[in-house]
Amino acid sequence: MFFKKRYFKFARLSKKTLYLFNVFLNFSNFYFEFLGFFGFYKIYFKYFYFFKKNNFINIFNLKKLFFLKKLTGFIYSFIFNTIKGLIFNYEKILIFRGLGYKVILRSLYLYFYLSYSHPCVLKIPSDIFIKILNNNNNEISIKSNNKQRLGETCLIFKKLKKVDIYKGKGIFYKNEKIILKIFKKK
Repeated sequence: MFFKKRYFKFARLSKKTLYLFNVFLNFSNFYFEFLGFFGFYKIYFKYFYFFKKNNFINIFNLKKLFFLKKLTGFIYSFIFNTIKGLIFNYEKILIFRGLGYKVILRSLYLYFYLSYSHPCVLKIPSDIFIKILNNNNNEISIKSNNKQRLGETCLIFKKLKKVDIYKGKGIFYKNEKIILKIFKKK
């Protein structure tokens, strides 16, 4: 049975209220299920137990081990990010700076032209949505409801070409600031 309450408070994040607009959640002993506009998640936590009282959700670890106490904070933030991703999509914008740097989107594949002799071809994961923003094919928008998966995918794209800190060429996030190094003067 999915809960249809409008807001929940976590015990650790009791000052922050988590508002659920179009998300339903259900949890049994070790499972946490989310149903939202952008997808469905079912998460299994082995050593954690979920308990609901009124509008508070508490998470207890069954084994009193030292590393599980530290992991409890991660579980809270992971659940918070999952619910937030099901309400609003996460988005990152990558900019390709350099002579001949461009990206072409063809069905499920991205073709990166990064001044190599051949294009780098990557398959787009099923939960990632990519859109090319301008006509020069050097700016792409990457959206996903999973924050961790989005960060991993953007990192894979950025690792395709090493950043040149002398000329300012490479793959950058939209608001990323780089400090150019100065050439040696003779």
